[in-house]
Amino acid sequence: MARPTKQFKKFVASGKLKETISKRRSAAQSKKKFEGQKTQRRLQRGAVRPEHELSDEGEGEDEDESPDFEGGVRGGKAGGVAKTVDELFGAGGLDVPIEEGSDLEDISEDDEDDGEESEGEEEEGEEADLDEEAMAKAMAELEKKDPEFFKHLKAEDPDLLNFGKMDVDEDVEDEEEDEEMDVAEDEDVEDDEPRKTVVTMRMLRGWREGMLKQHSLRSLRKMLMAFRAAAHMNEDSEEQGTGLDLRYTIPSAAVFNRLVVTALKFTPVVLAHHKPFKVLPNGRIKLQASKAPVTLDRLILSHFSTLLHLLKQLPSTPSALGEEEEGAGGLLALAVSESAKLLPWVLGARKHIRAYLKTLLDLWASASDSVRVASFLAIRKMFIMGDDGIKDLALRNIYKALLPPLRLTSVHTLPSLNLMKNSASELYQLEPALSYQHAFTFIRMLAVHLRNVVRSSTSGKAGEDGAAFRAVYNWAFVHAIDFWSQVLSGAAGIEAQAARGGLESPLKPLIYPLVQVALGVVRLLPSSRYFPLRFHVLSSLVRLVSLTGTYIPLAPFMLEILDSAEFRKANPKKATLKPLDFAYVIRAPAAYPKTRVYQDGLGEELVFLLGEYHATLATDVAFPEIALPVVMSIRRHIKRGSAGSPKTANQLKALADKIDANRAWVEAKRRNVSFAPRDRSELARFCEGVKPETTPLGGWVRIQRKAREAKRREVEKALREEREE
Repeated sequence: MARPTKQFKKFVASGKLKETISKRRSAAQSKKKFEGQKTQRRLQRGAVRPEHELSDEGEGEDEDESPDFEGGVRGGKAGGVAKTVDELFGAGGLDVPIEEGSDLEDISEDDEDDGEESEGEEEEGEEADLDEEAMAKAMAELEKKDPEFFKHLKAEDPDLLNFGKMDVDEDVEDEEEDEEMDVAEDEDVEDDEPRKTVVTMRMLRGWREGMLKQHSLRSLRKMLMAFRAAAHMNEDSEEQGTGLDLRYTIPSAAVFNRLVVTALKFTPVVLAHHKPFKVLPNGRIKLQASKAPVTLDRLILSHFSTLLHLLKQLPSTPSALGEEEEGAGGLLALAVSESAKLLPWVLGARKHIRAYLKTLLDLWASASDSVRVASFLAIRKMFIMGDDGIKDLALRNIYKALLPPLRLTSVHTLPSLNLMKNSASELYQLEPALSYQHAFTFIRMLAVHLRNVVRSSTSGKAGEDGAAFRAVYNWAFVHAIDFWSQVLSGAAGIEAQAARGGLESPLKPLIYPLVQVALGVVRLLPSSRYFPLRFHVLSSLVRLVSLTGTYIPLAPFMLEILDSAEFRKANPKKATLKPLDFAYVIRAPAAYPKTRVYQDGLGEELVFLLGEYHATLATDVAFPEIALPVVMSIRRHIKRGSAGSPKTANQLKALADKIDANRAWVEAKRRNVSFAPRDRSELARFCEGVKPETTPLGGWVRIQRKAREAKRREVEKALREEREE
């Protein structure tokens, strides 16, 4: 049987098959009605019309109706006049009327060869079968009149000459198949799956060799067509409405993986040869002049769309991967990283870039850590190569993609959230001038949100039993403050300013509004249950002080904890509760307040945060004036016995001693200065080159930090063991 052509497959996929069949049936019935009697008389006589009386009525009908019909088998006389099977047996000597079964035969070339079946079959079982003797007589006359064409038919289509001798079972099967195609409205002419080319390892090796040695576009096109079939292998093109001509099939997972890897790694190599590009000093891309065909651009965009579809189909989260799909996550990370290599040729297609950025952000916000990193690197590469429009799009949407995952913070998700915040803040620091408008807008949104909560609270305060304050006292808001503190600390930090030659960052003016929002959150609800949230917000501000050198008076907000009811209570309740890990909570459970466990936890966290804050100011010329009120307050609480348990009191006493020692160290250095307080340039050079870790307070805080990190590692190890069990 003949192999289906590409035109016929496209015609079937377009959905016009049913309409074409209906038109041909109507035409066949009309012709049959007007010429039925004349045809029957000719069939009875077995006459063949002379060659000069051949009519064109049915000759070109099928060619005009079907865009995929190729005219059947042709033969030629010595004089150069070509004949077709339709000319001889349709509109020629036998003049057989076109029946309903023959319409399907003309369209579906993959069902049977041209002329293999007689065109006189009827759907309703009418008496229209050709007489075998008449056909044999016609064949004999054809052999005498045109021996060359008869020889051609014998070589190309021997079944036509052996009319009446074909296998009966084959006739029955063909007849039943034609009837099913006429009745079923949505069935294809024939299942094309057996006709598809099977992709093998040998075929892949041939394509790779052609692309590497010759940079063959032909091999690239074949490979990309197979890659498209791999991306859509589990879909029905008709049900999905894609109309894709998937001529390849992938037999196994090993071939699938090798095909995907080959397409990802070798496509940029071939494209770089035919359409080279140049990287400008600012990171932008400029395509160089080339002689690549125009169709190559369409091929690139088609492949890029297929790649986006594949990125959405591969499993992204570890929970979605089974034991048999351990390599699926690595394949997705590879696909994301290799997709970034196609950016030089698709940056001009904004529709594809928007879809690509959306896909990357979805993976960055929900996939495993390896895929997150690969997605961010692709976004960063797009950000550097793109123009201001692409950069604005990336900055605006990466913050919007960051917010939803922040609402679900737990022991298991916090490391991934920190990774997302660090990567997103890096993107904002690449272009501070362009990031200013987005940072200003989003920080202002936080301020407006806080203002609405304050206004909606009773008497200007958000009561603990009310619901208004919860719009601010949540993980998303806390993480948003921490994220913008990271952005401003990195962009407006001392090291970043030195790298710019002493020029201030455009983002530095945003430090003040962010600090006001953060302190407003701290003041909103002075409940002891939300002291963990206060610690998180104050830690973000301590980072801002440390990296930017901006002085923020945070000590009063920390010392308020010592004045709370948690520390004024002489005998807190004893409870068998686990120590509360403040890194994973912003609100203490109801069982913890007024217990010894909670009091000790608050004291330990307060001592470390006070030490961390003052260690950032340990080399400042004004440290004695800053530290004196703090030391006096701590010692007063210790003397009154309102410093908590003996353990907390001892820790506070050690902190006060270290702060006092650092104060004396700074005062000793100040005795040798010769400049006045108004000389700001000299003030900035005070203790220049002295690291805070070398000061008395800084060394003590460094030891405390190492102890906390060791304790954190033990807790994380216990959590991993618990998950494994």
